[in-house]
Amino acid sequence: MDYKPWMDLIKPEDMPNDDLRFIAESAGIKSALALIFCSPGLTVSIPKNPFREIKEKYIMSQYDGRKYTVNRLAIECDLSQRYVYKIIKKNLHKKHNLPKPEK
Repeated sequence: MDYKPWMDLIKPEDMPNDDLRFIAESAGIKSALALIFCSPGLTVSIPKNPFREIKEKYIMSQYDGRKYTVNRLAIECDLSQRYVYKIIKKNLHKKHNLPKPEK
């Protein structure tokens, strides 16, 4: 998208719908304009937890068995300690080919 000088006049309230207005307010006018001009007519779905698998891989690559590390990973990945432990337990069972853990 080529940014033109007239686009400096665009404000979030000028966006054509509430979704784009929200994007303009939270991610900036240029982000909203990029979506408008680069993907017209597309319906975009934004998943709630788009990087879950990447976070799991990261947690398993960093986990060293210490509670301190679990705390650090919970903060870094914006997860609860309990959820980090759940990821570790699930992946350790997978790694050792054990039956799926009960809830």
